[in-house]
Order: sequence, then C-alpha cells, then structure tokens
Amino acid sequence: MLPPVMNTLLSMRGVKGFILFALLGAMAVLGQAPYFLWPLTIICLALLKIGLDLRVTSDRALRAGFGTGFGFGFGMFLAGLYWVGSAFIARGPGFVPFMPFAVLALVSGLALFWAVGGTLYIWLVKKQKNGICAALIFACVFILVEYARSTLFGGLPWNLPGYIFRAGGAVSQIAAWSGIYGLNVLVFVLAAGLALFLQSPRRFGLLALGLVMLAGVYGFGQFRLRHAVVKYVEGVHLRIVHANIPQRDKFDPNKYVSNINTYLRLTRAPGFDKVTHVIWPEGAVPGLMLEDTGLIETLNRVFTEGTHTPPVLIFQTLRAEAQSGTSRPLYYNAATAMTFKAGEPPRITPFYDKQKLVPFGEFIPAQTALEKLGLKSLSTALESMSPGRTGATPLIPGLPPGRFQICYEIIFPGFSEKSRPAGGQRARFILNLSNDAWYGNSTGPRQHVNQARYRAIEEGLPLIRATSGGISGVFDPYGRPLQTLGIGEEGVVDAALPQPVSGSRYKFGINYKIHLIIVLILIGCSLIIRRNVY
Repeated sequence: MLPPVMNTLLSMRGVKGFILFALLGAMAVLGQAPYFLWPLTIICLALLKIGLDLRVTSDRALRAGFGTGFGFGFGMFLAGLYWVGSAFIARGPGFVPFMPFAVLALVSGLALFWAVGGTLYIWLVKKQKNGICAALIFACVFILVEYARSTLFGGLPWNLPGYIFRAGGAVSQIAAWSGIYGLNVLVFVLAAGLALFLQSPRRFGLLALGLVMLAGVYGFGQFRLRHAVVKYVEGVHLRIVHANIPQRDKFDPNKYVSNINTYLRLTRAPGFDKVTHVIWPEGAVPGLMLEDTGLIETLNRVFTEGTHTPPVLIFQTLRAEAQSGTSRPLYYNAATAMTFKAGEPPRITPFYDKQKLVPFGEFIPAQTALEKLGLKSLSTALESMSPGRTGATPLIPGLPPGRFQICYEIIFPGFSEKSRPAGGQRARFILNLSNDAWYGNSTGPRQHVNQARYRAIEEGLPLIRATSGGISGVFDPYGRPLQTLGIGEEGVVDAALPQPVSGSRYKFGINYKIHLIIVLILIGCSLIIRRNVY
C-alpha cells in the first residue's frame, strides 16, 4: 500500500497537480540516454497510473484524466526535447524570438497524445480501477498512444519508453525480433504491474509476469551476445571524419574556408594511403557543395595527391533540381559519393534524397503564411526542401549495398525498408549522416545515437555513423560500439566494415502485429470491466 501522504500528493488537482505530474514526467526521462536509470522511468509511469486511478471517481473525471496525462507528457517531452531550442540560438539572433514558442508548441503537441491517453484510460476503466483488467488497460492505452505519436502527422518516435534499455546491452537484443515496440510493451507491463502491486500487494501477478519477461529477455540477450561473432568485409577501410566545429561557425561566411580546411586536414591525417572510403557528416559543407567548383577542384587534388588508388568520398549536400514550367527549382537534402582518378574530373554517383524532412528545420508547414512573419527554415537559407521520391540508395564503388539515412530518419523504426539499394539488392550496412552540432553538448545527440544503434539491432546490419558535433563511429549489428569519437572531440575513426548477421527476424510488419494484439487485449479487458466480471 502507498503511504497516505503519497495518495494525498497524487490526488492534487489544478496547478499543483499539473506541476507534480510534470515533474514525474521529467524524472521519467532520466531512464533515457545518457543516464539509463530505467527503474526510475517505470516507477514514474506506475505513479501516473495511480494518479489517474485517484481521479476515476472524482467530479469531471475525464477532464482530470486529460490534465494529468497532459502534465506528465509535458514534463517528459520538455525534459527530453529541451535541446531543440539550441538550434534557434545557433541559427542566429533573428531566430531566437521564435525559440520559446516553437519549443512549447512541440512539447504541448506531443503532450496531447498523453492527455488523450489519460482521458481514454479513465473512460474505459469506469470505477473498476484496482483490478488486473484496469492495469492491462493502462498498459495497452499508453502502448497505443506511443505508437500513435510515432506515426501520426509524420510521427516523432523520439525517446520511446523502450529506449530506456541501453542499445547494445542484453535487454536491447530482443529488438532483433520484436523491434523497439516490443520493448515498449515490456516497459508498460512492468509499470502497470508495479502500480497494481503498490495499490494492493496481494495482486502481484502482473508485476511477476513483467519481471519474468524482463528476466527472459535479459537471459536471451546475454546468450546472444555471448555467442556473437563479428566478421569484417575484406578490402574495406573506412575513415569517418569527425570535426569539432560549432554550428554557429558553419553559418559564418568568413569561416567557410577554414572549416573546409579542417575537414581536408583530418581527411589527409596519417594512414590516408590505406583508406578506401572517406565519410564526411551532414553539414560538413553548408549549402550547395557541388556548385562550388573551387572546392571540387581542391578535393580532386587532395584525394589524388600521393596515392595510386584515391579513396571514395561519401558526403551530404544540398542540391537543386530544375522544374519544368517554372524558374523555381526543387531543393533536396542528399547523400552521394565522389570518386577520383588522377588527370580526370571527379565522378558523382546517383543521389539518395532524404525522405523524412524536419518540420521548420528543412521545410515550413503553412510556408506562405509563416514566411510573411519572417520565418525561414532553420537549417538553410534556401526555400523549403522537398522530400525524396524513390528512397533508392546509390551503389558505392568498393562497398557492398547499403541503406542511407540522413539525420533523424534513423529514429523511425522500420524506415530502413524505405531506403533500399539500387537494383533491389539486400543491404549490408546502414549509413547515417547527421548534423548534431545544432544541439551542442546536450542530451540530444546522446539520445540520437542510442536510437540509431537500435536500428542496427533490428536490421542485423552494422551502422556507420558520421556526425557533426555528435557521436561518430562504427557499431556492430548488435548495436555495440566498435570505434567512436564523441562530443567535443576531433579526429578520425579508422575502422573496418563489419558484416551483417543473420539472427535478426525483425520486419516492419511486426509493428502492426504487436499493436493489433494490444488492441485485442484492450477490447477484451474493456468488455470485462463493462460487465463487471473479474
């Protein structure tokens, strides 16, 4: 049983209640990277369930459920996404006034999903709040809420509850079968079971089930990692260039040449003659890189100088594409590769055009109206960019087929299937080019890399990650770091390319199957409660 003082606190309404549950939501974020205090997340979610139960029989119960869920979600998303504001500061003084409104709008919009979850839970349980059916309804409702947050209106699956288990660890390995959404189920079962146990210690069955699930997942993961064997692709020697350049310096035209020289210096660091592929991150060269003929000539000279077999350069750039019937081109955020041969101009492979664009960062919703207020996209002075149409990724000379994902595309579970190598070949690695310098030395880049590593586990593919201002490196198909450079560091990661593993069974369709089962459980428990049968 909870102490009476806890019941009193969790029963608070109005502003005090909002602040309390916002604090609980903020504390729940401590389970995410880089802290991974995952038991705290489960405790906070259990207290949310108890707080909702204390409002079931109150006046205006649905309204109270909405406010409680909104408060918890507001605190959770504010603590988990506060660093988004850094992008406005980095972009310049003209963007700073928009920062508080943009951050609060984002946080409030995401919190509405949890507000709907709180309302729906109270409506479904009626007054039968302390039974196992009510606990299962809580778990099912918020599992579905998080899936809706991840998919509706473009989706933002950032800091899903399942990410509280460090990628590459034992528990995370179940994602090779269930994906991250399977771990969401585990988290909410544990939270609902703990809440039920705290309310009535004799009802420990659901908590025991959750603990058995956790122990089984942990044991499976330990077995998988103990027998993991990482092999490498012969003849591939990667160099990931990791420069420590603040985002504000990238917009300074007076530092354009010095910034590029930093990348060229690191590219030519000792060992260059053994490298087969050089990888620059997103944002290494701002703007339309391929239209800078002086830079292309410099790259050709640097890469062909003193080496018989110049390495391939893989990089991100903005590109423009003419439209028929109008003088206004379409702009894309693209990844491509450049090959070199002494005495010849460089050659460019086909482009991968980013498909998932960042709202307000790469395109502006309701563009015409907002641009009248002086708002431009954060990441570029160009007009809004267009999403890629095909998802085809180019075949890079000297590399097996791979999947390209630019920036936050990597956080979408199952999105890899929309990024397919040209010719329909099976992908052998994931390449993630990102610019995390927008967010400085915050939790954002650390959360980003943890989520990216889950894609490696789900797909059974090694992850090559090149970031500006984030965490770059090579990760094996189990999500474990092999070689990395972190925030504030400068240098290169020289590494071999791991081969994929065959033990992953995750497919995007599993997401639908998991949530269909959750819907059926939710319907069954709701019918039982409505008939008042236990």
